[in-house]
Amino acid sequence: MQESDTSTRSTRRFVSVLHCFSPVQFELSTADISHKAKIPMTTTYRIIKGLTEGGLLERDPASSKYKIGAGLYFLGNLYLSTQNILKTADPVVKALNELTNESVFISVFDKGNEVVIYKEESRHAFRFFHNIGTILPAYATSAGKVFLSELTEAEIDYLYPRENLTPLTAKTIKTRAELKQELAKVRKTGVAFSREEVFTGVICIGAVLRDATRRAIAALSIALPTIRQQECTVDRLATLVKMGASLISLRLGYQDSDNSVHDIQDILSWWNSRPVASVSLADITLLDTLIPSNSS
Repeated sequence: MQESDTSTRSTRRFVSVLHCFSPVQFELSTADISHKAKIPMTTTYRIIKGLTEGGLLERDPASSKYKIGAGLYFLGNLYLSTQNILKTADPVVKALNELTNESVFISVFDKGNEVVIYKEESRHAFRFFHNIGTILPAYATSAGKVFLSELTEAEIDYLYPRENLTPLTAKTIKTRAELKQELAKVRKTGVAFSREEVFTGVICIGAVLRDATRRAIAALSIALPTIRQQECTVDRLATLVKMGASLISLRLGYQDSDNSVHDIQDILSWWNSRPVASVSLADITLLDTLIPSNSS
């Protein structure tokens, strides 16, 4: 049997053990699990040990039986939360994709990284894309910087104990001090940029998504090749990204009296009233009238 086949078989066995539990059988002995999953006892012991160490199962000392662990409840809640974000963000992401023809992403933050969970691809033949599940260091991405701007200076120091940061390109932020300076700008404007810091020739613009508790739970971003990044277009896209983030946040329950975006039509009207040729650098001031930065 090939290594890949062995790995697949092992994964299926782990899953089959978890599927043994149900609302009517929420506590099972090792023998029960072995019988229900049709797995030899020695293999069952090994799988249960791994699942227990990972927090996916818990052992009751009194009965010596096992039940679903807190780790699975956490993952289940994370799934529900993510599904709610995606369902809420979907029409806005699609609208921004249709308006700009550029790639639009939703990302979450995990252990100092940006993780892409949703995307709409660019409609241009020459385009940039991430796969769903792509993991990138937060200090180099626009969505990542949005998340990092929510942290305190002490939290940044804990996350990056060394002064030097690992560069991905020649333009990646090189030090923690430089990162802190940039995060101060993000807190001021509520929008972050990654200018060829992850991939040469790609610029990305991101803004935060908040829920009803005012917590930053995800980020919205647009990526495009630098050959389409005329400065007036970048400012226009920055405002658009923040407007999109404002609307998604509103739909997630975030309340902000200064928010002027209440539906997709507000975004369409603004976009159509400012064709590229008429946009000036002054348009970036609109950012300050949308979601206040660092308001959590």
